[in-house]
Amino acid sequence: MLFSIAATLLFLSFFASIVFTGFLRNLAKANNLLIDIPNKSRKFHFRPTPLIGGLSIHAAMLFSSIIMLFLVDYKYDFQVERFNFMQPIENQKVSETRYSTQLSIRDDEGQDLENYRISLKAQEGSPTESRSYDVRIDSQKDQLKIIQLEQDTFQVLLPGGGSKSFRATESGIVEIGAQGEALSQPINVSNQSANFYSFSSFTLAFIFIAMLLQAFTLLDDAFGMQPWKRLLAQASACLALILFGNTFIGSLQISMLGANLELGNWGIPFTIFAVVGVVNAFNMIDGINGLCASFALIAMGALQVASGYSVSNYSLVIAMGSILGFLLYNLGFLGTKRRVFLGDNGSTFLGFLVAWTCINYSQTEMGLIKPVTCLWLVAIPLLDCIGVMTGRIIQGIVPSSPGRDHIHHKLQAFTGSSFKTLFFLIGLGIFFAAIGIAIEKSSISSEISLILFIVFAACYYSAAHILGKLNLKKL
Repeated sequence: MLFSIAATLLFLSFFASIVFTGFLRNLAKANNLLIDIPNKSRKFHFRPTPLIGGLSIHAAMLFSSIIMLFLVDYKYDFQVERFNFMQPIENQKVSETRYSTQLSIRDDEGQDLENYRISLKAQEGSPTESRSYDVRIDSQKDQLKIIQLEQDTFQVLLPGGGSKSFRATESGIVEIGAQGEALSQPINVSNQSANFYSFSSFTLAFIFIAMLLQAFTLLDDAFGMQPWKRLLAQASACLALILFGNTFIGSLQISMLGANLELGNWGIPFTIFAVVGVVNAFNMIDGINGLCASFALIAMGALQVASGYSVSNYSLVIAMGSILGFLLYNLGFLGTKRRVFLGDNGSTFLGFLVAWTCINYSQTEMGLIKPVTCLWLVAIPLLDCIGVMTGRIIQGIVPSSPGRDHIHHKLQAFTGSSFKTLFFLIGLGIFFAAIGIAIEKSSISSEISLILFIVFAACYYSAAHILGKLNLKKL
């Protein structure tokens, strides 16, 4: 990852988020749309507040992603065939790849002679077929076709109908004749970018499905919706992304009793369950200003560190900048009268984004992080959600019922301060994420990491139980 590009994208997304948040806030106020009205039961804010934070974050991310195309070299990986449930995920292959990169032709002294923007499309055939590439140079209408004859030999079909053959040598690219003799001096062609930012069918599918899911939850913010309808929409979005993005949790990379926990196609329902769980965990933790967005920010930052600052992390930089811009409004740094909330559409989108980023980073061929590390990155929202729902079921209360039994409510009652509660929980979230990153970077196995997470989870629930008792004594 180039620091200059990362810094540019961070500031761009940050200021884009500020602009979009201000614009959408004024629009909601002027038209009396998506306004959260305070009441005496659960909503204790002082004035009607727009629920447009999620929209502004999403809009800033999309805008910054478009700008990113002009700053980085990139490739598109398209899967032409739809997902096949009967075929193992490892046998599903990309059938077409498109690249765009800046190339330079240099002389023996290393001086640039010519620069070109190359657009290349690679066709995947059977292993016995020659690999071919369609190449377009700059904005020319005509394109070349390159066919790989041997490992280091290529034939170039020219637009006019002729052809030339080239061989890659240690000295550079050499044009060769029919007998393999050299016809030219070596030409050094170097790629100015060491890596590509990859746009895959998963990336494109996520963009469109996340937009549809957020549009659905906007209706929930505006008119209200039964919990089962929200769950159905979230599960449907997950299934659609699995179908069109061809990504799900196929392996936990954990061994138990000598057997590897490979889920295979059972990973599809497991993925839906996991993503819906994380989405609702982020939705339920959104009880005080800045908390949900801060946990998403922690997860994105931790993924950045844990995955080793890969070029693919530009998307994380954009997400972090967009969230920071929203937090200026949400936490009242621009004035309490300008405060905005995430709304269900925002917390749902952030949970969906964090969950699928974790899955994508842990299940791709690159294997940027271990699956178990993801538990540490979303520890507080996840543990709070599991604890609250389990407690309600034990008490015979519907798990989706509103209540003030979340960890932030308990801390708020104990400290008497929303700011202290926010500060403490953010610190706790960073602590959990730091442990996960330390384990990820060490030689500790996934099995030990899972055991340690269970131990820390037990400590968390014990502390939460004691905190609840202390609050009862204060009443």
